Amino acid sequence: RILILDEIQDPGNLGTIIRSAAAFNISTIILSENTVDLYNPKVLRATQGMHFHINIISMPSVEAVNLLKENNYLILGTNVVNGTDIRDIDDSLKERFCLIMGNEGNGVRQEIQDMCDKNLYIKTNEKLESLNVGVACSILLYELGR
Repeated sequence: RILILDEIQDPGNLGTIIRSAAAFNISTIILSENTVDLYNPKVLRATQGMHFHINIISMPSVEAVNLLKENNYLILGTNVVNGTDIRDIDDSLKERFCLIMGNEGNGVRQEIQDMCDKNLYIKTNEKLESLNVGVACSILLYELGR
């Protein structure tokens, strides 16, 4: 189970996501180009030490996705418009996957979206446009781990 963070900018979000990834059995986090520095003091504070318990590497998203596809990973993007409700994902798809979470303002870049096998979203009421990326990632990782 792998998580790619595509241009996450907020240090608090990155720290939160690292903690959730550790909690929900992600083996590796890949930080894309233009993602906030892992060693930013705010990131380190927000991880509460969980960055020591998970493999974290940096590499370009396109390169990472291509490598994972070559190794038969299911590539799951996130898209609130053209996605599948996370609750409708078949359990057989939850074993060997890579989840991609996108930038706080722009989501997953279109270039990366086009490489995904399936896009997911979290059903919310109509009042809400989108969730914070840290919160959304936590919910998705929880659901993928059930």
